[in-house]
Amino acid sequence: MRKYLFLLIVPFLALFSCVDDNSSYESQEKEKVDVEGVTPGGGEEEPPVDGVLTPGVHLITLDVEQPDGTVVPRRFKYFMPSTLVTSKPISLIFEFHGSYEFKSDELPSDPLEGLSKTNALCQLATRENCIVCFPAGEVVTQTDGSGAVNWQNSENHLPFVDAMLDFFGKSTPSVDPKRVYSTGQSSGAIFSFVLAFYRSEKFAAITPRAGQMKFGDDEPLPARAVPIRVFAGEIDETVIHSAVLENMTNWAIKIGGYFPADMVYTAKAFEIEEYKTVDTRVWHGGNADLEIYTLLEEGHGINVVRCTTLMWEFMSAHPMDQETVNCFVTSETHEIVAQCGEKIEFGINYTDGAELTVTGEPKGWNYRLNGKTVSMTGPVDFFGDIDRKGEMILTVSIGGQTAKDTISYELKAPKEYFEVGDIYYNDDFEPVGVVCWVNNANIKEAKIINLEGPNSYGNVWYGEGLGNDFETPDQYDGEGNTAKMIARKEALNLSLSAANSAFVWAAEYSYKGVSGWYLPAVKELEAIASNVAVIQEKMKELGVYTTNWDFSAKTLYSSTTETGGKGKLFYNYNYSTKQVGYGDSADEYLGYIYARAFKKVSK
Repeated sequence: MRKYLFLLIVPFLALFSCVDDNSSYESQEKEKVDVEGVTPGGGEEEPPVDGVLTPGVHLITLDVEQPDGTVVPRRFKYFMPSTLVTSKPISLIFEFHGSYEFKSDELPSDPLEGLSKTNALCQLATRENCIVCFPAGEVVTQTDGSGAVNWQNSENHLPFVDAMLDFFGKSTPSVDPKRVYSTGQSSGAIFSFVLAFYRSEKFAAITPRAGQMKFGDDEPLPARAVPIRVFAGEIDETVIHSAVLENMTNWAIKIGGYFPADMVYTAKAFEIEEYKTVDTRVWHGGNADLEIYTLLEEGHGINVVRCTTLMWEFMSAHPMDQETVNCFVTSETHEIVAQCGEKIEFGINYTDGAELTVTGEPKGWNYRLNGKTVSMTGPVDFFGDIDRKGEMILTVSIGGQTAKDTISYELKAPKEYFEVGDIYYNDDFEPVGVVCWVNNANIKEAKIINLEGPNSYGNVWYGEGLGNDFETPDQYDGEGNTAKMIARKEALNLSLSAANSAFVWAAEYSYKGVSGWYLPAVKELEAIASNVAVIQEKMKELGVYTTNWDFSAKTLYSSTTETGGKGKLFYNYNYSTKQVGYGDSADEYLGYIYARAFKKVSK
């Protein structure tokens, strides 16, 4: 069996895939012929007599009106097996080829050249009562005379697809309109996605190979979700595997009606005989079944022969039945662990028009359902007459079908002490800080560090000075130092502000309604050095971590100051060297410095 590499050209991939995909592109090799002016061989040009399809491989030319009003001839071949049983449903499979590139001194390739009944899809058609259509792409030339034959300009190809569907719809034997499928390699795989997006009412399912599609947030979504099983090479350098995962996940969320957690991943799910091991990622039960088959250690040249059985398995299991509504329900979360008084909100999704009932609503949780959003507030009194643990069951019913989804919930017993890494919340249970130090002598007392830095970058300066004769030498009491600095500022009527002074910023800092912060003393900064990894991990969990939180590369300034040196010493702590240091200034100006705010808290 001839082995092909089906690859697309850069502009087409840039239009429908990840912007980071800037790989080089090889083209599928074919015999060079003049596509526009020479009648190719490999099949006779035999239009159906009175709309009758005949067994064998046949070349058809249709006059297709383009969006600009021009009429152009477009070609395809179809294969109909002699064993076709007309009393059974007849499936129609479109196979869209990859990109055939040519240089400026070459003639374009003919993608239909040499096509015969030995083709893997033709063999499938013989076994499974199918007709296979092999369309030829468009010749796209560059200014230097080079180009490719592919499916780059989809606006030109959609009318061609419509014309082919009309051709088969008016011919006999009749294909089943509920069993029309699309597949293809690379450029043709991307175009299969285009058909699933823009011709969702025509194609029952698609099984693209080495392709994907990215659509914009503002694009109108298709009226119907088309089932998809995409075959992706794990080490494909043309259609990057991570882009396939990202864009299929987006497809699943926005078109399939799923949440990310609905995806079921199975590593090394099975092996394709004499080929590759396959990882599967599947979304089932929503608007459509969506699947990613990752071929381990495979690149861009996916072997269609080895995948044909899996392609047909998916196609045959997904005929289009517009009269049947898929009944499903799913939740953004399936496990709730809340603290007393904490507010929880999450989305649910279910079949439009279905009747939804919720059983097991937790007692004392102030449960509310607004459209497809669930809001719950954990009971304030953990020891009251409440449900502390249980399950809610979402049930939807439509057209005699039912579907269920289960959400577990648990109310955490309130902690009477602090631990480093605890998240500190405001009264609305919004995170405002991370516990960075706990008093070992009284673990109900702790200090939290703020989640964001001063200004945009966490950098401030001292600006006009408090006077070289004024100092705040305490190395342990940053709260006292900060209060003394504020009192000095006010006594001197200085114009220092949060924009240009670290201690003013810390003293005036308020986050989500929580105030009472201060600029820590140098030994307070030193005391959290062993806890930096835990603090940074919590910042990542909260989604507020930035490079400014990378203590290993930062020196934080403190409120500890002493007269001396050039005029005054400003103490800091270097988390890279784990050493106390200082800035020596004659005029109290240090330029930009890094600072963070602390706050004392207690149970």
